[in-house]
Amino acid sequence: MNAPPKLLAISSPGGHWIQLTRLCERLEDRYSIIYAMPNTLFNSAATLGGRKVYSITDVSADDKWRLIPCTLQVLYILLKERPQAILSTGAAPGAVAVWLGKLLRIRTIWVDSIANVRQISRAGRLAQKQADVFLTQWEHLSDGQSVLFKGAVL
Repeated sequence: MNAPPKLLAISSPGGHWIQLTRLCERLEDRYSIIYAMPNTLFNSAATLGGRKVYSITDVSADDKWRLIPCTLQVLYILLKERPQAILSTGAAPGAVAVWLGKLLRIRTIWVDSIANVRQISRAGRLAQKQADVFLTQWEHLSDGQSVLFKGAVL
């Protein structure tokens, strides 16, 4: 029997993480999901509720120097785990993963946060041109081509 394809699910903590885990609940029977998120509760790789979770450095627009360790950590995860796809609900760590995924020819899916009602998020705008599939949770933000609406997570 073949092992299920691997999916890297990556996001920032808080609402992004909640949305990501809700999406992944529907995918766990078809994919072997590896999670990555900024968190101080666990070191490099751990299990959380039976899930394999990697801890990565958080990145924000205000502290761009953290982009270097975050990028190296995500690259390490991608090279070690070799996922067939990357799924992110944002923010900056997900954008990093989408960019690296594009370079490594890994399929990428971005689901922009439901919190961004008026426009695509800043991280979403960075990931938009690199993501293979870009979804918004607000119908009025969809252009029907590069930004798609397929419903909301929450």
